[in-house]
Amino acid sequence: MNQELCQTSVENLSEESLKDWLKQQAQNYQLPYLLAHAEDGVIWGHFDIDSGTLTTAREIFIECNFPKLCLNTLQQCRVFGEAGEVLLWNSNGEWRSRPVLQSKVSELIAQDKIGLIPETQILWGTQGKTNGNFTLLSDGSQGLKHAVPIPVEESYFRKDKNELYRPVRLEVNHYFCYNSDGVARIFLSRLVSLKKEKI
Repeated sequence: MNQELCQTSVENLSEESLKDWLKQQAQNYQLPYLLAHAEDGVIWGHFDIDSGTLTTAREIFIECNFPKLCLNTLQQCRVFGEAGEVLLWNSNGEWRSRPVLQSKVSELIAQDKIGLIPETQILWGTQGKTNGNFTLLSDGSQGLKHAVPIPVEESYFRKDKNELYRPVRLEVNHYFCYNSDGVARIFLSRLVSLKKEKI
């Protein structure tokens, strides 16, 4: 595929340089969101593109003791937004990254080289509490909590806690191509945005 869809090695990534590297990707490609999977849980984050700062859910909702963003426990991390996504992951002890820019995949789609399947995933969270750019979501009797980096007003949630409506959505794009036998396969997926939706 196109060079913009290829992975590269990330040299000299360290605990001290991780956040700076992520902030640089966010600024380079104008990407506002972070979703990381670590050994101790999920980490949501928000980049202020203008100031170059990264805020994680752990900093906003201290009482929840969300996981800390650190290289030692990180499995993979996505910096994403409408303009594209940068994926960072560990492959046999080597950190690798892969940018997917919307401008490049749009060109490939226009040339009929690849196809697109958009998907909307409903995120856990029937109740919410907003603080700045984050909303702490909790779900039903399970008590599951996570804090997504978008403000969700109280009106999006049901007053009756028995009505388990989940208003937060994660938009995902799946890209597919055909092999020489004409069989389609999804070869890449990327996160696009976070949205809220009322009934």
